Amino acid sequence: MRAFGPRPADAPVVECYACKKPFSAGDYTVLIALGPGDDEEARDKARNGRAYNAVGIEIHYACATGFDYT
Repeated sequence: MRAFGPRPADAPVVECYACKKPFSAGDYTVLIALGPGDDEEARDKARNGRAYNAVGIEIHYACATGFDYT
């Protein structure tokens, strides 16, 4: 799992899908892959074990790992 951050001050204000708290400037986050979504080409690639672009969500690093990123 790769950490992304620190989150810039001008990033859009959205909430973490795990804890429902908004992301703040300086937060570290991770992307959680959910799967191919409704893209038929991506679904076909996934079914055949090939690389595809996944739908993902962003959550706090601490929500994903239990540790603060330092």
